[in-house]
Amino acid sequence: MEYWIQGTQGFSYCIEMLAAAFCFFVFLQKRKKFCLRLTAGLLLLFASSLLFYPLFADITKQYNWVWYVGIYALIVGISMFCCDISWSEAVLAASCGALLQHTVSSLYILIYYRGVIPKFFTVKYWLLYILVYFGVAFVIGRKLTDEGHYHTSWANAAVMAATATIIVLVLSVLAKSTTIDVIGVGTANTEYIKLFRINQVYALGACVLVLVLQAILQRELRVQKTLSENKNLWTQRQLQYEMSRENIAMITRKCHDMKHQIEALIQTESHSERRKSFIENVQDMIEVYDNDVHTGNEALDTILMEKGLYCKVHHIDWTCVADGKLLEFMDVVDLFTVMGNALDNAVESVEKRAKDQYKSIGVRVWKKDLFAVIQVENTFDGELKMKDGLPLTSKADKENHGIGIRSIKSIVEKYQGTVSVRVQDRNFVLTVLLPIMS
Repeated sequence: MEYWIQGTQGFSYCIEMLAAAFCFFVFLQKRKKFCLRLTAGLLLLFASSLLFYPLFADITKQYNWVWYVGIYALIVGISMFCCDISWSEAVLAASCGALLQHTVSSLYILIYYRGVIPKFFTVKYWLLYILVYFGVAFVIGRKLTDEGHYHTSWANAAVMAATATIIVLVLSVLAKSTTIDVIGVGTANTEYIKLFRINQVYALGACVLVLVLQAILQRELRVQKTLSENKNLWTQRQLQYEMSRENIAMITRKCHDMKHQIEALIQTESHSERRKSFIENVQDMIEVYDNDVHTGNEALDTILMEKGLYCKVHHIDWTCVADGKLLEFMDVVDLFTVMGNALDNAVESVEKRAKDQYKSIGVRVWKKDLFAVIQVENTFDGELKMKDGLPLTSKADKENHGIGIRSIKSIVEKYQGTVSVRVQDRNFVLTVLLPIMS
């Protein structure tokens, strides 16, 4: 019985570690039945405490590190079991959790040995843990993720694991085992207490510093990813713009030539009604392609003509009223990227509708006070989910999709503009507001 009671004492540390890791992996992409999986993980830790903790409590404290490593490995496994993440992400979450647990542990010991809390009152002990855990989860934990994932590699995860292990084992297990046992023994009591306090301050600072540095690193990696995506999109759009301009120019020339040839054929050749009907049908088909757009802006003309042509061929109602001269201050490829992404998203959205459903896309560019307004509107089914003011992609691969709308936002902010989206009367409306630059 004493063996099992001793095992339950080690379970408190397991709860602290799991709760600390939870403050980080709760923001990651969760698996189905997340709560049930988490409960199973908690039971696994409880069983591990009953079976193994008494073994390490009874032998020399130099083996305490085995207990820590074992619990740490279990936390990594539980993170993987509860969340749809990679091993490197699970290691990073568990490492951050270990640092958070040690932060609160050092903070509490500092408070205790300064006499602020005269005894280890359980309520105050857990209250401190809860307050700090919630604070770190809100300030740091939720900001580490990007759409349910970390930007991490095995190298980054390994460094974090090594750092957490060194801090926890060297500044916790070793320091406590060599210092706390002699506190209260003889005249050295005061000096040992000072040394122990200094050690806890150092451990506390090291843990907080590493957590803050990891938050900064994740933010920088997100920025680098966004810049890389925007650069790739800009390059792709530049090539696409050149190809589209050449293709449309060629189609326009061919259509004009064919129209003149057919008109000449009608005027000069004798023909039956059937021949006349055939020629008229050919003219109607050519009319689809011979639809020049003249907004006063070559880049805007190119993208609008290309997308308008696509809509006509695929039976999507297309309307366009645009004053392209208002957007002359924008870089050609920037404008092509913004309009291209907006119209690509609109086309993709309407094509999800059933064949018998009405499909439409409308484009407007007009002036409002000192601003140029770009509005792309399309018929829309479903629910609009937002995050940070932008719609979330409905695609399964969320990490590699949803780039278009972020690219639009990035380019618009470059011109001190704003992007907004809304659903109105079963239409998805994207509005870009740009201050007109002379």
